[in-house]
Amino acid sequence: MAATKSVLVLPLATLAALVLLAAAASSFPTAESQTSFSTKLPTKTLMKREKLTHLHFYWTNVRIGPNATALIVAPILSNATFYGTVALNDDALTLGPDPDSSAPAGNARGIYHFPSDTTNFVYEMMYSFAFTYGDYNGSSLSLLGSVRPTSGTASEVSIAGGTGVFRFARGYAVVNPFLVDLPRSLVVNEIDVYVSHY
Repeated sequence: MAATKSVLVLPLATLAALVLLAAAASSFPTAESQTSFSTKLPTKTLMKREKLTHLHFYWTNVRIGPNATALIVAPILSNATFYGTVALNDDALTLGPDPDSSAPAGNARGIYHFPSDTTNFVYEMMYSFAFTYGDYNGSSLSLLGSVRPTSGTASEVSIAGGTGVFRFARGYAVVNPFLVDLPRSLVVNEIDVYVSHY
């Protein structure tokens, strides 16, 4: 007899639980009855379609003289490798390779340092490229990575973000040494930027 009672109690308890759940669900307001919360999607989406932009320009760094664009803030520890050197920069970005006659594109502002004590001449850069031309005027890109300015080969750095036209930016830039004039302490790099943004 005790087994029969327990067999009957389980279905009755399940039925009672279902009735309570149905009653509770009917007391919740439906989408139609809600007045303070809109369930409609906005007519305009907040994000535009992502696109890929290719930029090509030149970046000039002058380390000495009256037109210097770099300021060394930590001294050179090794003349052979520049190990320990830290510099602040406000370099010119131009549309052509000649910084004196080419149309300006903006400024490369940031910091670089030489983290290696080997003869593998390399520096780490953290830059903001602030643009002043065309549709990109007032926009910027943040770049960081390793550059080998005298190797004769391209270096690839990452794009960590951007502002203005380049909000939510991601991508990479290829830095090619275009001109290295050590007596004048002048370095011109050719830059190709591939950036995804909205």
